[in-house]
Amino acid sequence: FFDGLPHPGITPDAIQVMPAALVALNVGLPIGARMNKKFGPRATTFIGCSLMVLGTYAGSFQTRLAPFMLYYSILAGIGTGLGYSTPMIAGWTWFPGSKGLINGLTLFGFGAGAFIFNKVGTGLAQSGMPFGPMLRELSLFYAAISLLGALLIKAKPTAPPPAPVVEECEVGETPIPIAPISPPETCEVPGATFKEAVTSLRFSLLWMIGMMAFTPGLTVLGLYKRFGMSDVAAVVAHDGFLSFIGGLGAVSSGVGRVFWGNLVDKIGFQKGYQTTTLLQIGLMLLMPFTLGSKIAFAATVCSALFCLGGSIAMYVTCNAQTFGVANAGEIYSLLFSSLALASVVGAKLTMGLLTTVGWGGIFMVLAGMCMANIGLLTLFRTESSKPAAWET
Repeated sequence: FFDGLPHPGITPDAIQVMPAALVALNVGLPIGARMNKKFGPRATTFIGCSLMVLGTYAGSFQTRLAPFMLYYSILAGIGTGLGYSTPMIAGWTWFPGSKGLINGLTLFGFGAGAFIFNKVGTGLAQSGMPFGPMLRELSLFYAAISLLGALLIKAKPTAPPPAPVVEECEVGETPIPIAPISPPETCEVPGATFKEAVTSLRFSLLWMIGMMAFTPGLTVLGLYKRFGMSDVAAVVAHDGFLSFIGGLGAVSSGVGRVFWGNLVDKIGFQKGYQTTTLLQIGLMLLMPFTLGSKIAFAATVCSALFCLGGSIAMYVTCNAQTFGVANAGEIYSLLFSSLALASVVGAKLTMGLLTTVGWGGIFMVLAGMCMANIGLLTLFRTESSKPAAWET
C-alpha cells in the first residue's frame, strides 16, 4: 500500500487507516480530559503532541499495514485525542463569556494545520520522496510546531482569596474580620458529573442532533469529487477544478467555525443550529442541479462545508453550556463519537444507495436527515427547559 501498486493476498486495504485513527482519537479524548485536570493543559497537550509525533515517526519505518496502523493510527490518534480539547478548555478560563469564539478559533487552527500539512505532504510526495522518509520529515515539522504550540497553552491562574479586612477597634475589643463583598470576576456553576450527563436525555438528544447535523456536511466533504466526476460531460468534471474546490472548501469550513462560534455566543445554540440546519436542507436539495455550473457547484459545496464547520464549533459550545465546564472534556469525548460515526455513515449510505436512487436520491436522504434534526432540536429545547438533576 506504500507504492500504490496492487498486491493481492499480501497487502490489506489501507482504507482502514483513518477510521482506526478516529477510534483512537475517541479513546484519547477522555484520557486527555482527566490528565488536564491533574497535570494542566500545557503538560497534557505536550504529552499528546509527543505521542502524535512518535507515532508518525515510528510508523514511517513499517512495511506492513498492521504495525503501521499500530503507530500511525493508534498511537498518533490517541496522542491527538489527548490534546484535542485542552486548548479550548484553557481558553474558557480566560474568556468564559466567549466559549463559542474560543472553540471556533481553536478548531479553525486544528483544521488549518491539517490543510497546510496535507499540501506539504503532497508536495514532498510529488517531488519523488519515498513514503518512509516523507513521513519522517513530516514528523520533524510536526514536532517543531506542535510542541512549541503546546508550551504556549496556559490556563488562567486561579486568584487566591483576598485576605479578610480587619476593622480597627478600641483597646480590649475583639477585632472583627470583614469578608470581601466583591464577587469573583466569573463564577462557573459546577455542572453535571460525567455519569449524570451521559445518562441524561439531554445527552442522548444532543448526540442524535450531532449525528444528523454532521452527516450531510461530511458526506459532501468526502464525496464531492466523486459526485463532480459522476458525469464526465459536466462542466465541473475536471480534476484540477475539483482539487481547487477542495482547498476552497477547507477554508470555508475554517471560516464557518470562527463565524458561527462567535455568533452562538450572541444568539444561542438553538437559533444558530436551526439556521445552519435550514441552510443545509436547501443546499442538499440544490446540490444535484449544480453540475452544469462551476459557480453554483463551488458555492454549494463551500456553503455546505461552511455550515459543517459552524455545526462543529457550536456543538462543542453547547456541550459546555449544557453540562458545565468542570467535566466538559470527558463528556465531549462521548459526544464526539457522533462526529466519528457520521464520517462513516455518509460513505456507507452512498455506497449502499447510489446504484438504486442515484445522487439525487442520496442528497434527498441527507436533506431528510436535516429535516429530522429540526424536530430533535425542538425536543432538546423542551428538555433543556426542565431543571436537570445537577441544576437542583
